[in-house]
Amino acid sequence: MQKPLIICIGAALIDETFKCYSDPLPGTSNPAKSSQSMGGVSRNISHHLALLENNVELITHFGDDADGNWMKEECEKAGIGINHSLTNKSSTGKYAAIISPSGELFTAAVSTDFENLITIEFLETKTHILKNAKLIQCDCNLSTESLSWIIRFSQKNNIPCVVEPVSIEKASRLKGLSLDKVLLLTPNTDELSSIFCEEHKESEDALTQIVINIGLQYLWLRNGKEGSTIYTKNEIYKKEAPTVNVVDTTGAGDAALAGWIHAFLLGEDISQCLNYANALAKLVLGVKGAIRHDLNPEILKVNL
Repeated sequence: MQKPLIICIGAALIDETFKCYSDPLPGTSNPAKSSQSMGGVSRNISHHLALLENNVELITHFGDDADGNWMKEECEKAGIGINHSLTNKSSTGKYAAIISPSGELFTAAVSTDFENLITIEFLETKTHILKNAKLIQCDCNLSTESLSWIIRFSQKNNIPCVVEPVSIEKASRLKGLSLDKVLLLTPNTDELSSIFCEEHKESEDALTQIVINIGLQYLWLRNGKEGSTIYTKNEIYKKEAPTVNVVDTTGAGDAALAGWIHAFLLGEDISQCLNYANALAKLVLGVKGAIRHDLNPEILKVNL
C-alpha cells in the first residue's frame, strides 16, 4: 500500500558555507574554509522525509545548469519525487552563509528568482497532485500571492498545511494572510513579530491568544539553542534544545521540522513530535551541511 503523500513547496538552493577560522567581524574580510552542498528549506525538509521512507513530492525550481542537474540527480537518489517541479533557463539559486568557528550563523545572503517562478498560474497546473496530499508544507521563499493561494487551497480541501517563515524579511510575506486552519506555523521570536506587525509579547497568554485569534492549530516558536515551545488553544508544550557538539547549524531547523512532520503523520502526540524533531536536529547539528545522509527510520528512533 502506498504511503500518504507529502508535498513540499519551496526553494531548492545551492548552499555555500564559509566557516571562519576565528570569530567573524563585520565590515571586513574573514579568513574561512568554504564548502558547498544542496540546500533550500523545502528541499532540505523533503530530503529528510524521503530518507525516513515517506512518500514525498517536491515542487520547486531547478535551473537548467550544472547545479540544477546535480540537485535533481541527488533528489532522485534520495527518493524525492520531482516530476512536478519547474526547470528553465534561470540560474539555480544560491545561499551563502558565514558561520563562526563554533558553527553558529553570523550572516547569510540568498540569490534566487524563485519567488517569481513558482507562480499562481504554475501552481494551478498542479491541483490534480495537490488534492492527493495528506499534508502540504510550504516556505516563505514563495511570493505572498503564491503563499496565499497554497494556504487557501489547503483550507478549501481540508489538507493540513505547514508554513515555514524562513527569515525575518520573508516572514513578512505572511502579513495579513488568513492562517485559519493552518496546521503549523514555525517562526522564531523575530519572525513572529514580522508576521503580526507588533512588538512580540513574551507571555504565554499572549502567544496562546495569537493561536486563538488567527485560527492556527499549532504555533511552534523556535529559538535555536534556547529551545522551542508549541502553543495550542488549550495546551503548551516546551522542549529544551538538544545537547550536542555543534559542527554546523545549517539546516538544523529544517531537519527539526521534517522530524515533526514525520512523527505527526505516524500519529504521534505533540510531545512525541517534538522529541522526533529534537532527535533529527541533533543528528544534523553533528555533521557538515544541511543533510544527514545516513538517516533512516531506525537511526532516528535510536536517537529519540
